[in-house]
Amino acid sequence: MRTADSVHHVGLNAIFLQPRMGGLETYVRQLVPALLEVRPGLRLSLFVNELGRKALAGESWAESVEFVTHPLLGRPYMRSVTEATLLGKLATRQGVDVLQNIAMVGPFRTAAPQITTIADTTWLRYRDPAEWIPTLIWRTLVPSAARRARRVLVFSEAAKKQVAEDLRVETGRIDVVPLGPGLEPTSDPTPDRELRSRLALGNGPIVLCVAPVRAHKNVERLLEALPVIRRAIPTATLVLPGNLTEHVGGLRGRAAALGVEDALVLPGWVDEADLEGLYAAASCFVLPSLNEGFGLPLLEAMRRGVPVACSDASSLPEVAGDAAAYFDPHSPDEIAAAVIRLLTDREYARSLSAKGHQRQLEFTWERAAEKTLIVYERALATTRA
Repeated sequence: MRTADSVHHVGLNAIFLQPRMGGLETYVRQLVPALLEVRPGLRLSLFVNELGRKALAGESWAESVEFVTHPLLGRPYMRSVTEATLLGKLATRQGVDVLQNIAMVGPFRTAAPQITTIADTTWLRYRDPAEWIPTLIWRTLVPSAARRARRVLVFSEAAKKQVAEDLRVETGRIDVVPLGPGLEPTSDPTPDRELRSRLALGNGPIVLCVAPVRAHKNVERLLEALPVIRRAIPTATLVLPGNLTEHVGGLRGRAAALGVEDALVLPGWVDEADLEGLYAAASCFVLPSLNEGFGLPLLEAMRRGVPVACSDASSLPEVAGDAAAYFDPHSPDEIAAAVIRLLTDREYARSLSAKGHQRQLEFTWERAAEKTLIVYERALATTRA
């Protein structure tokens, strides 16, 4: 029951947000309507840059929240500076009861208690040379943001352990709030024949991995498993939709060296209809990550009935439970064996698909919103105490 001391006005720091951001963008798009549903009358102020405001303007809940922006918020090379300085003044002026920083960094000073979301510490444990500038910024700003926060919000027990160890945050200030099952299918899938023709996918089974090509995603070892997979299933194709990064050239070169360049498709970012078409066409879904704070794509695949294979690292077993085929992410042979079994043992694949459907039902955005509100109340209570 709400009391006079309850949270009535929440600020969400989403000034990082822009289109095609993946998991954190999904988090904002799904958390906001869930908060409004479980706490009717809640006032929400979203602090965004202009691109973020335009990206969210078409959401069904857009008129139920207040977008707060400023010409300097989110400008190239200034985002972190304005987030640490200007945002605090805007949040104080807005009069929020609490401020949740969605992406690790928050203002140096503001009137409301802060809850800082830290999805994981991949940027510390698996440094990506292609992201050295943001990594330098995060190494500078995130530890102090974690210390300033009344509560630190993570999505898994694995992430809680990492944040406590790597950022020296006492576990009593860290709250675990699992996510919901990703985005709902909002578009009819592109027909199979059209999608295969346009993206040159061939007619064989599709091994789908929805992940940007970054160091910790470990797609190179998945690629190294592809020759073994192709020897067992010569028509299999590995499809990696997602933002094309600086690593793509090296990945294509590696595929050529392995003799499987014709079995690798890198379509870049695809629209919702094409993504749904890929899920519908896929024979299996693979996530070989070395580290994940949650692993949202697993639930999105399970929600669509695709059998899943994933690494046994970090948070992925927490999310997938008994509904995935696991492998050592450092072993291309184990990756290949898991994929080959899913492609050749259809009874096994169907059983994992059924388990996956049940597993994803255990994660809801309503439950995520309820637990997030508890974190807000906890932050406010400790501040007033």
